[in-house]
Amino acid sequence: MTRALATVLAMLFLFSGLTATAAAQPADTGGVMDTPSGPLTANDRELLNRVRLAGLWEMPMGELTATKASNARVKQIGKMIMLDHMMLDALTKKTAAGFGLTTPDVPNPAQQSWMEEINALEGDAFDQAFVARLRAAHGQIFPFIAKVRSGTRNDTIRGFAQAGIDVVMKHMTLLESTGLAGDSSFAEPQPAGGIINASLASDEGPNMWVILTVTAAGAVLTVLLLRVLRPRRPVR
Repeated sequence: MTRALATVLAMLFLFSGLTATAAAQPADTGGVMDTPSGPLTANDRELLNRVRLAGLWEMPMGELTATKASNARVKQIGKMIMLDHMMLDALTKKTAAGFGLTTPDVPNPAQQSWMEEINALEGDAFDQAFVARLRAAHGQIFPFIAKVRSGTRNDTIRGFAQAGIDVVMKHMTLLESTGLAGDSSFAEPQPAGGIINASLASDEGPNMWVILTVTAAGAVLTVLLLRVLRPRRPVR
């Protein structure tokens, strides 16, 4: 009985650690920062990261249109996208530095897969992939920027979000004007080549493996408790 109870207590300790780990899984638990321009929330900070990431892959892809695109309109739009993101990238770094924050330095895995996919193509195939990938990516980030713009209480972030909305709206309109934006241009963007973007997968909550581990541990703990607490028959 004593040994079984000790086992249960050990399992309880382990289970409490697992549940604490699961609770700690969400990507941003930083809370609200007080700044001279108003409270800075997790979404405000995430906006800076997402805009920075967008520029890190769209700037080189825009530049690539000068040598790989066959459509003159795509070349023109690619240059405009590159220049706009250079401006927005400088604004992002300046805004982040003003809050004492750092932003990513390299594209995320999904963006890297898109860059590799587009870079491997030439001519018409390049044009179509460039338009499809960039239009889908702009469509993905637009609702988040609008959400921050409508809800932020930070004056600096509000102005930054407005600049982001203006740029994204401009780019979506330009990409659509090529006539190359098919169904995939308006779908939820997926990594090329089956690459899983772990950072995006973790945005929605605890990792699935953590959930499964906690569930299994809970089941084992329940069985042990039932065995310990079950009345024993008297020995005759």
